[in-house]
Amino acid sequence: MLTALVRWSLSYPRLLVFAGLLFLAYGGIKLADARFDVFPEFVPAQADVQTEAPGLTAEQVEQLVTRPIEQAVNGAAGVAMVRSESIQGLSVVNISFAEGADPFRARQVVSESLAEVAATLPAGVDAPKVAPLTSSTMDLLKVGFTSDRLSPAALRDTIQYVVRPRMLAVPGVARATLYGGVISRIEVRVDPRALAARGIGFADVIAAVKSATGVIGGGYIDTPQQRILIETRGQARGPADIAATQVANHAGTITRIGDIASVMAGPSPDIGGAIIMGKPGVLISMSSQYGANTLATTHAVERALAELEPALAARGVNVQHGLHRPANFIETALINIAWDLLIGALLIAIVLFLFMRDLRTVLISFISIPLSLVAAVTVLSGLGYTINTMTLGGLAVALGVIVDDAVIDVENIVRRLRGAAAGVPPVRTILLASIEVRAPVIYATLVVAAVLVPVLLLHGLQGAFFSPLAAAFILATMASLCVAIIVTPALSLLLLGKVELPPEPALLGRAKNAHAQWLRRVCERPRAAFAISGAAILAALIGLLLFGGELLPAFKEGHFVLAVSAQPGTSLRVMEDYGRNITRDLLAIPGVDTVEQQVGRAQGGEDNWGTERSEFHVELKAGLSGSEQDRIEANIHTVLDSYPGLNTEVLTFLGDRIGESLTGETAALAIGIYGADLDTLDRVAGEVAVVLKTIPGATDVQLKTPPSTPVVRVDLDLPKLAQFGLSATEALATVQTAYQGAATTQIYTDDRATDVAVTIPPELRGSPESVGRLLLRSSAGITVALGRVAHVYLAEGRTSIAHVGGRAQQTVTANPDPSQVARVTDAARQSIAAKVKLPPGVYLEFSGTAEGAVAARNDILANGAMAAAGVIALLVIAFGNGRSAALIMGAAPMALVGGVAAVALTGATLSLGALVGFVTLFGIAARNAILLVAHVEQLVSEEGRPWSLDTLLLATRERVTPILMTALVTALGLLPLAIGTGETGREIQGPMSIVILGGLISSTAMSLLVLPPLMWRYWRPQTTA
Repeated sequence: MLTALVRWSLSYPRLLVFAGLLFLAYGGIKLADARFDVFPEFVPAQADVQTEAPGLTAEQVEQLVTRPIEQAVNGAAGVAMVRSESIQGLSVVNISFAEGADPFRARQVVSESLAEVAATLPAGVDAPKVAPLTSSTMDLLKVGFTSDRLSPAALRDTIQYVVRPRMLAVPGVARATLYGGVISRIEVRVDPRALAARGIGFADVIAAVKSATGVIGGGYIDTPQQRILIETRGQARGPADIAATQVANHAGTITRIGDIASVMAGPSPDIGGAIIMGKPGVLISMSSQYGANTLATTHAVERALAELEPALAARGVNVQHGLHRPANFIETALINIAWDLLIGALLIAIVLFLFMRDLRTVLISFISIPLSLVAAVTVLSGLGYTINTMTLGGLAVALGVIVDDAVIDVENIVRRLRGAAAGVPPVRTILLASIEVRAPVIYATLVVAAVLVPVLLLHGLQGAFFSPLAAAFILATMASLCVAIIVTPALSLLLLGKVELPPEPALLGRAKNAHAQWLRRVCERPRAAFAISGAAILAALIGLLLFGGELLPAFKEGHFVLAVSAQPGTSLRVMEDYGRNITRDLLAIPGVDTVEQQVGRAQGGEDNWGTERSEFHVELKAGLSGSEQDRIEANIHTVLDSYPGLNTEVLTFLGDRIGESLTGETAALAIGIYGADLDTLDRVAGEVAVVLKTIPGATDVQLKTPPSTPVVRVDLDLPKLAQFGLSATEALATVQTAYQGAATTQIYTDDRATDVAVTIPPELRGSPESVGRLLLRSSAGITVALGRVAHVYLAEGRTSIAHVGGRAQQTVTANPDPSQVARVTDAARQSIAAKVKLPPGVYLEFSGTAEGAVAARNDILANGAMAAAGVIALLVIAFGNGRSAALIMGAAPMALVGGVAAVALTGATLSLGALVGFVTLFGIAARNAILLVAHVEQLVSEEGRPWSLDTLLLATRERVTPILMTALVTALGLLPLAIGTGETGREIQGPMSIVILGGLISSTAMSLLVLPPLMWRYWRPQTTA
């Protein structure tokens, strides 16, 4: 088969070269159309269910809304985890599905379950809504709008009805959420005394408002020739029409709404706000659809926004771009990695020329790089992968193997052409030279691919991140193998067949001679070399156990997310005042470009916060280095620390999203406290937080849910209600109407829908004491103050109640440095176990990136054992004996020595990226060993040389050039990534490159200095007795 492929390649060399050029052009077109993103989709299929419950407290929302929804979806097919949070007026239930689940099918399952439970929810509670399906990173673009001319209500109206519909019309936009401004509504502010005087109740007013704003179709008339529709127009179109509507008619005396109420435009209840660059404004936060091309969608949104800007400017609206633009990170990361690959490619070309001294030979080896990479990218795109920092990292790591495939082939062809007898056709020499190295190269490539299988099979978040890297690496190496079999021989025939090749560089020849002399001495007395190698491997294994670990490093996105919260019950206005001051201080930090604050929550938004919680998005100026971003982060901490009484944490956006996908929390470390009694959970959580604050490195320690918030509690006295002819429902409805506002209906003007709400004047509900003075009217016409039929008093209530898997949960979080998460987690376990006594029925669960790192490490070890078995099987098949397999598997760990030394010298931690680097190193070392062993067997079995030390030295000498070239090519290809460790787009690949660079030194030493003595001492070729 191999011979036929190579012979076919040599029969049609020009055709194959032309086909290769066409494929490069095709790949370039496909690359332009590929989907680009920051990272792969790393969040499993999820569905967020939001249910508005106006007027209900957190406890009522939990009991009446959240629990029924949890019970309905818990039994749905494929559900892996259900988390929920109940706050005043809102229930949010997050359903996570099993890994690999189809997100569209999963949402259908949820929708079917919700259809059944919706009818059982209390009156006044909205139907549950499933939030739009978004990408893992969610955020697409945040844009702010301010105006010195328009009122907050007019600004909100403009953005909601002019800008938002245009943004949602852009393909790829899933959601456009608005924060800030004022949502207008028409308020019917009823005077309770006027109601009492005229013998009218709130229910009568609500019924009258509904009758004034109702829309009913008129039907149609059929004539002999046509059907004519009847269009009715009687709906109230503004406050004046509503005020003129009749409420009652007692003995000919008509009472209109305007007689007992003031009807006017007013603001809807505030649930959130926005501060844009220190000024009140409106923020539009856009999320991308699942699977959307982030770059293309961002550019489309920006074009649509540019079309609207002239009209917005004419209305006095200022647009603040780039408050958060994840595309910046994608563009910077892709450009950085592209430059790294380009610089690496140029360095590779220089190395190839220095070794081969011939531009034609360099071109043959070099052309395999774009062909293999384009082939890999084309297949990746076809399989649905995005082009992101992880797939590009896999391609960068594969560079060494790609070039090695070509180098082995070309170097062998060149060596055979130099030594070919006169009169032997070049085509035959090239054919034989290609075939003799191809079989061992195939096995070596399969071994490298098998070694990466444990990474490909990782589960969870770590699998979502690193599986694409492994897939890109494996596809690139397989593509490289195909190029080496089909294209390289054809190019060699065209470019080298009739050319006199230059001799081997003299310096390289002298180096080979010196190496052979040294190696002869070592082979004759190998014990010292074996002892040193064994000690180095043992030290490396011990070092691996001592390194600190982290799942993923901090990303240098040029953007920070600041979570800032005050005491429960803090008003929106107070948080906005904090926002103005904090924004001013943040903008004073050199390097900060824009700042926005979003307070509370938005209608239909993903956050379920009260007005005491807010989030700042701080965008940095372009082009800042990783160290400059670290300096700015330290300054941000200083600014936040200057505001005592606030709970704060500083995150990167991706760190925020990754933490949420692991634990449901944004923090790197989360300690969940579970039990039945909420008060007990609060007490234990407080003790855990106190202990956690004493652990060095545990920064930003806070309770997720502060225990209480002020509430006015109304305990109805049912016997007294009965004395006045009142029912509990009538009393509670009156309270809700007065203080929440009974949203009765809507009126429609053009494309706008305006809510109409019945309430009482603000001056009658401006203090807690006013609740007891609220007048109730029974259906029998009796009027009484609420305080006479109920106990009205100030108390403490809960701000939110969290569940995980139906269990009540309180959470304590912390944000250690990524490199310290594992150490802080271990210290927290020990300290909490020693200092916190858990009551019966209460238990703790630790989660976060440290747990993810342990899971990833266990995954790699478990899958690695299976991969090792596969590698051994391949080696036995390749060489026909177990001794060769044992020799290669025993020598390959030497590659770890340099990697461990590199980690130690650079002060790095053992991140998952570094672990992937070690796996890759093992594959490269095994590949070199396979090729050396195979070359010895070829010299003995095919060329008839006797098994002797001279034969071993000759085989090693002939492998020196490809081994050194592969090591240098791989090292120089990865050098830019290693130098840029910690910079944007290199956060994962940098540590991985450092490991591989260090390991290449020890791997090369193993191949040239340790493996030959091992072979001479313990191994014999298969054909040798």
